[in-house]
Parts: sequence; structure tokens; C-alpha cells
Amino acid sequence: MNKDKVKVGMILERDFPPDDRPEKEALSLIAEGYEVHMLCFTWQDRPTKENYKGIKITRFPINRTLYKKLSPTYLAFPIYKYVWKQHIENFVKDNNLDIIHIHDLPMTDIVHQMALKYGCKVVCDQHEYWSDWIVKTAHYNSIPGKIIKALGNWKKYEKQNLKKADLVITVTDPLKENYITEVGIDPQKLITVPNTPTRTIFRKENVDPAIVEKYKNDFVIFYAGAMDILRGLDVVIDALSKLEKHIPNIKFLVAGRFSNRFNAIDIAKEKGVEHLLEYIGWLDVEQLPSYIAAAKVCVFTPHATRDEINKTIATKIYQYLAMHKPIITSQAKMMHDFVVDNQIGFAIDSEDKNAFADCLIGLAENYGQNSKSIEQKSKQLIETQNIFWDQTVKDMIEAYARLVAS
Repeated sequence: MNKDKVKVGMILERDFPPDDRPEKEALSLIAEGYEVHMLCFTWQDRPTKENYKGIKITRFPINRTLYKKLSPTYLAFPIYKYVWKQHIENFVKDNNLDIIHIHDLPMTDIVHQMALKYGCKVVCDQHEYWSDWIVKTAHYNSIPGKIIKALGNWKKYEKQNLKKADLVITVTDPLKENYITEVGIDPQKLITVPNTPTRTIFRKENVDPAIVEKYKNDFVIFYAGAMDILRGLDVVIDALSKLEKHIPNIKFLVAGRFSNRFNAIDIAKEKGVEHLLEYIGWLDVEQLPSYIAAAKVCVFTPHATRDEINKTIATKIYQYLAMHKPIITSQAKMMHDFVVDNQIGFAIDSEDKNAFADCLIGLAENYGQNSKSIEQKSKQLIETQNIFWDQTVKDMIEAYARLVAS
């Protein structure tokens, strides 16, 4: 394979853009001379073909409601799989791909079929430890979801398909060990690429002063990202009533998208604290530094009830760190240890209803000194560890070079 002519086809079960990690990976490969294509769907009025920052996107339309209903049934019923199979085959054939890079686990079986048929290498990029994550989601624990779950074995699918890949990417070393011991993947085919932020985006020069000014009189708790039952937003909302008594200007600022079965606004209304929560919708990654800068503390407090969440560091933790903000996380082991051991914030027991409020009240009582200490520790950590994308993507670039050479 001549690297100058290597064509990489990424497959993403999303409406792209936005999606930060696939975009970072694609741009990093383009910078190394690869030609990168992206197959995704859209439920918006978007072109079927688009060149986005050098990424050659192919889209197909899908109804949003239909997607929400069909996607969880991938292993149980063939309809959704059939739709993707037609588009994936056309994508591989039309673009004469050399490497198929599939994001997340679904459709991996189709990718292997196409790779065999058209002579492609396969990269399986596991953003989540899928078989552990999906069974805890809200839609898989509704009555219909439990039936769907019983009809499809994601653990078996994971073992069958990831072992066939030429390269498997995961986000942390502990999850890498899981893939070796539980899934049976050859360690030589596994690499770790933490989902760290882009250095040129997460810096103070990119902060919009108007955003900081807007919230200057509020004690802002900030969360950005996906919003569902697994993220621990209920921990913060449950604490708001108590917090208001001690910090009258408290405000919980949330950004992202709600899942079908989770709405933070509705939960806040049920608790009588909707006046303390502000939802600002989806933010592009370029907007995040301004809102993090406007916050007094940034949070991610997931319930530590599954293996995957205990063995990962969410990208938002790195984003908060990059902007030197105090962080409150949960007992999820890897994030707990990262935040507490490096003294860049605090970890609370998300099952203790008073823990979050008590922690934040303690931080607020001497906020100036506490935040200054955390800022200093954050700067020291950034100087000594690889917490930016240009540092952590190197293993992927080297692994791609090996694929091309083989």
C-alpha cells in the first residue's frame, strides 16, 4: 500500500458533524497524508455529499424517530442491518477504500463482509466498552427493551467481530486489558487512544468575554455532554435545593442533548428547582472553553455501577482540566483517582444524597484559595502528562503506518 494513496473510510452511526472524536481522528489522518471518507446518516436537510475540513462525507437520509426505534434492534431484527449493509457496500466500492474504520461496535459484522469482498483492512474503534455499556442504558431496560436485549447477545457479537479486526482502538489501558482477557483480542492488535481535547481549542485565548460576563454574578456548576440516566445529572439536581440555602446565586448550567427517556428540565421541575437550572442546548466543541471559563466548578458524577465507567476517563474531564477548573466527579475509579490523586478537584459518593452538596459548599466557602490551588495543580499536570490530542493520537498514527506497511 502506498500511503500517499491510502483511502480510509470511516463509518459512523451519527449525523455528522458534530462528533468530536471521529473528527479529531479523521483530521489527524488527513494531516499524515491519508484520504479520509466518512459514511453517516442525516435526519436534517443536509447534502448527501460534502467536503468538511477535508473529510469527504457521504450521507443517507433517515427518519430520526425511526432511527431511535430501529437502532437498538440491530441484533434482533434484520431491517436496520439491511439498510446499513446497502450503504456500506456502495461506500466501500464507490470510493475504492483500502481501510474501513468503524466507530463503535454495531455494523462491525457488515464491515468484515465488505473487507473480505473488497480486500480492505479493518479498524474497530471502540468509544465505549459496548457490551457493558448498552445493557445499562434506559432504552434497554424498558419493557420492550428487555425483550430486544434477550433476543441479541452483544457480548457474543463483540467477541466474534473484534477478534477479526486488523486493529482495535480503545480509550484507556484498563479497558485494553478487558479486551485482552474478556474478549480475547491479540494484544498486538490493540492500542489505547485516550479521548483528549484539542490543544488549539481549549485555551484561554478562545474564551468569549461576553459569556463570562453573562454569568459573572452566578455560582455556575457546568456540565456538557450526553444526558441520560447513566451520567449522574440527577446527583447534581437533587443537591440544588440544599445548595441554594448556602449559595443563593447557585446555577446548574447544562449543555448537550437529552436522551428519549431522560430530561433534566423535567427532573428539576419535579424537584422544584427548575429556576436553578439553565439548559443552553447543544454546544459545538469550539464554544465549550467559554462556558467552562464562566463556571466555578465543572462536573461529571456518573453512578459507578458498571465496569466500563470505572475504567475510563471521559473527555469532559480532560476538557475541564485544560481550562484549569475545579472538577467534581464520582467514585468511578479511574476518574476518581485521576482527579483526587492529582488534586484537581473532588470525588463524591453519587449514592449519598448529601455528598455533592456538602462537597460544593466546602469548595465555595473558600473558593478563591481552593480554585487557585487547583489551577496550579492543573498547570503542573498539563506540563507532566499527555492530556492533549496531538500527544495521545501518536499511537494511532503509528498503528496506521504499520497497517499500510503490512
